[in-house]
Amino acid sequence: MNKWKVIAPLALTAAGALAAGLASLRRKLGDEAPAAADTAAAPVDPGRLVTGAYSFISGYRDPATVELTLRFDPERGSFAVIAEDFLSYSSASHVAVYEDEDFKAQIEYVPYYTGEDFEAHAKGLAEKYADLAPVQYAALAGVRYTDGDAVCLCFPIPDDTSSCVLFTLFPVKKDDDHPLAALPESPAVKALLDSARIDVRR
Repeated sequence: MNKWKVIAPLALTAAGALAAGLASLRRKLGDEAPAAADTAAAPVDPGRLVTGAYSFISGYRDPATVELTLRFDPERGSFAVIAEDFLSYSSASHVAVYEDEDFKAQIEYVPYYTGEDFEAHAKGLAEKYADLAPVQYAALAGVRYTDGDAVCLCFPIPDDTSSCVLFTLFPVKKDDDHPLAALPESPAVKALLDSARIDVRR
């Protein structure tokens, strides 16, 4: 397990750049998404939040160090970077895992195929997953889709054409009161993903 690291947030202009890159995909898929769950979450004392960090090298010819950070309440959830015993299969050398009382998340980097970029990657996902749709959090804009008993959220990395970041979400409870499709809009997931920042260094 890696120790917590605190880094500077990504500039807010990243959100606009990411959203612009997905414009054509939104036109194709439409902006409809499953009915959102109640997003009113109990307030958390910001002073109680800690930062979890997941970093990796993206690319070969022009490699970049990518670091994703998340802010969360350590009394509610836990964060670790692991190299084995993943929640789901991954070809990544290491992944991050977040767990709390409502859901579990595996966070990993996914390299693009040669000649791909995020838009091409998302179009490939659309051919495989019928429910692919745009998704937006505070500084992250990407796509979401259902894969078996999990919901996947895929986001491009600003100023990087080699990899994207994948969140695989698993509900702790799955029943009529906790539908899988509503998980990305749940208060717990929104709070975590709204805190996410991606920093790229070359």
